[in-house]
Amino acid sequence: MEQKQSSMATVNRVFEQPEGAISCYSDFAQVIGTGHEVVLQFYETIPGAPAGPDSHIQMIRTRLRATISVSVPQAKNIGNLLIKHAEKPQPQVQQKGETK
Repeated sequence: MEQKQSSMATVNRVFEQPEGAISCYSDFAQVIGTGHEVVLQFYETIPGAPAGPDSHIQMIRTRLRATISVSVPQAKNIGNLLIKHAEKPQPQVQQKGETK
C-alpha cells in the first residue's frame, strides 16, 4: 500500500517571556476602540497607608501597568476566547477535611 506524504512542513511553536516582558495582575481595565484598532489598558489598584484616628484607608491609587493595541479581528478573537473561558464551569476544589 502506498502512503501519501504531506508536503506541509511541521512547525514547533515555543512561547517564551523575555526578561523585560510585562506580567501583572490587573483589577481594573478599560477598552478603547479607535476604528482601526482596539486598545486594552490594564491597571492595578494600590491602597494608601491607613490614616486618621480609625486607621481607615483614605486614598487609593490606580496605576497603569500595560497598554496593548490589537487589530479589530484579533480583538474579536480575544473577546470570543474571554467569553468562552468565562462561561466555562469552574471545577469545584475539595477543601482539606471537607466531605462530599
